[in-house]
Amino acid sequence: MKTQIHGGLRLLGKQQSFDENLPSISIITVTFNRLEGLRETFHSITSQIYKNIEYIVIDGASQDGTADFLHKNENMISCWVSEKDSGIYDAMNKGALAATGDWIIFMNSGDKFFAEDTLTQVAQYLDSSVDVVYGGFESIFVDKYQTRIFQRKPRNISEIWCEIPTCHQSIFVKKKLQVQYLFDTSLTWCADHDLLVRLYADGYKFQEIPILVSKFDASGGDGRDILSYTRQRWRISKRLASPLKRYRYFLREYYNFFIWKFFILKIRQMLPQGWVIALRKHRGTG
Repeated sequence: MKTQIHGGLRLLGKQQSFDENLPSISIITVTFNRLEGLRETFHSITSQIYKNIEYIVIDGASQDGTADFLHKNENMISCWVSEKDSGIYDAMNKGALAATGDWIIFMNSGDKFFAEDTLTQVAQYLDSSVDVVYGGFESIFVDKYQTRIFQRKPRNISEIWCEIPTCHQSIFVKKKLQVQYLFDTSLTWCADHDLLVRLYADGYKFQEIPILVSKFDASGGDGRDILSYTRQRWRISKRLASPLKRYRYFLREYYNFFIWKFFILKIRQMLPQGWVIALRKHRGTG
């Protein structure tokens, strides 16, 4: 029997209507062969107290039972599709184009809202006077030494030319802008940062809010291709910063990376576990 590759309340003719007196939020999850992470994200989203939302799932034709899970739970999903795509940002664009809410946030497989009332807290800041609303996040790092949990406030928006102010899981963008400024799929690591820089450069209004919006496991960040990641941010930065400013910042970043990789990391690997943990506590990094 052919596996159903799309579904949800829209297909069933049961699309929920929004309360026009409250901001409507489209929550989009992109996933690929991460069923267990999807279960966690699904539970976090469906447990939100705030109900003026729609939930969209874009799956890249997973082979781990994801489509079956979505089909079984489609009475709690506005729409879902399971088909091949051209990567994470292509899938995120697909989700944005399917959205019908006033605002969009991406909570991909494994991501979670910080609390069950997170959207209730955030909704009070989602109005027509702002275009991008963003808050803090909690990240979890697990390595062979210990598990560390960090709570982060957003960076100062003036640094957006070189660093994304917060993680994409804590950013709400007006839907009309999200679809006007689609992700640049030629950027494999930081198209989310690029989209924000384009919005900022074009004069749209950003607002930081005093709320921890999301939490997620950031342990996989060590697998990032740091050279490609930095080159892409270098490309993005030209919209807002002078060549001299860019050279000074990114040369320092490259220098710190190579010092870490070829000296500090090698020394750390030779130290007893207890020493590493003690040094982290001394430096205030857990």
